[in-house]
Amino acid sequence: MDSLKSKKQSAAKPAADPVNRPILERISKMKAVLQGCRVVLDEELQPLGITTSQLRMLWSIAENPGISGAKMARLCSVTPQSGQATLAMMEAQGWVRRRPSEATHRVLVAELTSKGQRVLVKARELAKALDRRLWHGITERDLSGFDTALRSALEKVTRP
Repeated sequence: MDSLKSKKQSAAKPAADPVNRPILERISKMKAVLQGCRVVLDEELQPLGITTSQLRMLWSIAENPGISGAKMARLCSVTPQSGQATLAMMEAQGWVRRRPSEATHRVLVAELTSKGQRVLVKARELAKALDRRLWHGITERDLSGFDTALRSALEKVTRP
């Protein structure tokens, strides 16, 4: 009878919430900051005719001249198809030049044109200004600690 009583009590009593509320709030806040930054940056980049996604790709190409579309897609966390479509659009805009790789002629590699470099310089300035506004009032030490925490978290979610 006691076992039946304890089963009824446990059935009536909800199980403890396995998800900690502060964790959900942290994740929600991180997502909101990312989305908010993207909206603001897209608005500020609009006069240049570039989006945040395109800026990220131009930045990746500038840092990795001769990068393949597949590698660029991985660096920018987009599908290969989306990366190729964006590269084709940026090539049509005259921001990027693609040519066959010297190692494997089947693979096209990308590099910035002078027009792409000019767009990137202007877009980076807008991104840096947003970054300064976003973190205004936060010490360099705190930002450094935050950067360390972000790198650690990113490593944990991207490691196989």
